[in-house]
Amino acid sequence: MLPIDWTQAIRYASLVGIAYSVKPDADYDAATVARIAAAGFKHRYTIYGNELATEIDPNLGKIVTFGFIAASAQGELVAVVRGTVSIMDWVHDASFLMLPCPIGRGSGMTEDGFTSVYRSLRIGREAGTPSVQSAIGASLGQGGIKSVTITGHSLGGALAHLLGFDVALNTAFRDPEVYTFASPRVGDHLFAASYNSAVPHTYRIVNRQDLVPQLPPILPLPYEHPNTKYELNPPSGKMSGNIVCMHILSSYLWLMDQLAGTNTWPLGSGCGPLPRPTEATFAGTVSPAVAD
Repeated sequence: MLPIDWTQAIRYASLVGIAYSVKPDADYDAATVARIAAAGFKHRYTIYGNELATEIDPNLGKIVTFGFIAASAQGELVAVVRGTVSIMDWVHDASFLMLPCPIGRGSGMTEDGFTSVYRSLRIGREAGTPSVQSAIGASLGQGGIKSVTITGHSLGGALAHLLGFDVALNTAFRDPEVYTFASPRVGDHLFAASYNSAVPHTYRIVNRQDLVPQLPPILPLPYEHPNTKYELNPPSGKMSGNIVCMHILSSYLWLMDQLAGTNTWPLGSGCGPLPRPTEATFAGTVSPAVAD
């Protein structure tokens, strides 16, 4: 497995944080473009697509912003994809159906919801605008572009895996780098094997106590992750075990920050350690063991 630079991983996760700061039904404004510039990149395109389709989600099929494509002065193109609150609806629905992967012939099966969202990704709100993959492919050599990095969190991680696979197979960028955080499983064992071969420079970062990367389950369908796993292990007693806290991007940034030793990223509100009980906590209560 490739060594990982946690400072670099934090850099890409922070770009995903910028994508999260834009409301799904809003466009990228001057302030957001300035934040991207402050991170060392020039905004090129906004990524649009259909919201994750679930039985619960009231915005079924709505066109929303998913992230952005930007370029650095050093010739790096980044495609940044956020997640969605609908990921919890998707977990609740738990149908986890598969369909043939549309990206590469004979590359196995992929989860139908993620695949549907991926196929909708484009660089304009209107139908018929170029796909994200084609926009990336057309960028080679433009303004000195010579490399591609793709990154995403949660649903965005699943979409980043699909996009990285598509770019590697179907553009002149044959060796994209992919950084994902909290990604669920995307496809079956055949897809995972095809992905491993096509996109070896992948850094799949997972909090071992996060529920979402454990889904879809490996049974009854043969879902499987790519084999490039970098595990985060929450230190005992230093953060809440809440399901949401274990999954959100700010927790991933904090955990990576501990490994990088930079002490820059705080835990999100409400995700710190629970207070230790004191005598005052139990004042006026009766122990269940002696309640009778």
